[in-house]
Amino acid sequence: MSGVAFIVGFGKGVGSAVAARFKSEGFAVAVASRSLIPGEVEKEHGYLGVKLDVSHPDQVAAGFARVEKAIGPANVVVYNASAFATAPGGKADPLSLPAEDFLQGVSVGGIGGYYVAQHANGGFNRLEDQSNSPPSRVFIATGNALPWVQPPMPNLLAPATGKKVLANVVESCATAYVDTGKRFYYAYEVSPRGGLVRSPDPPTHASVFWGLYNLKEQGDWAVRFTKE
Repeated sequence: MSGVAFIVGFGKGVGSAVAARFKSEGFAVAVASRSLIPGEVEKEHGYLGVKLDVSHPDQVAAGFARVEKAIGPANVVVYNASAFATAPGGKADPLSLPAEDFLQGVSVGGIGGYYVAQHANGGFNRLEDQSNSPPSRVFIATGNALPWVQPPMPNLLAPATGKKVLANVVESCATAYVDTGKRFYYAYEVSPRGGLVRSPDPPTHASVFWGLYNLKEQGDWAVRFTKE
């Protein structure tokens, strides 16, 4: 076994492709989402399944505890959770989005990433305590170009705010932990012209994420790429 990968935000797209890639490389894989049926993913794919909602820190803590008890601390954690809500009033009225939908978008899109990164970092530290030569310890957030889109897209206020929070969490961690051997990335696909991609390509994400894991040094925390 090469290590333990925990994919938070597992579904039929990017999460599934990334989980499959790491499993094919010899990793023990755990996956989580709020709609997950643990027994199904274990039977169909051989993954450890964890049902959790990233907007609830107690569920995130319990999920990481379950993974660590079952297969050990994850040395690769991928944050792939997202929530996409658009303002009913369109670009002319971003504040038409109900407050609960805005909160959900920011909580899942960004704040949940903080909870997951915090517990990932705890596991990274325990791996270091267990060995003088710990495995590569990498946190990767699935991002998009919304934090950099200019002019902004007012109808996408909630998902843009969530991704900006997530990007800030990753940048802060990459800066703070650069000398510790722990690495943090915000990886996002862009169009050939550098713009927002509305339908991300799962195989490309899996390939890029595997490449990030295999880097020897942090490098840029914000990694943008195009479809292969």
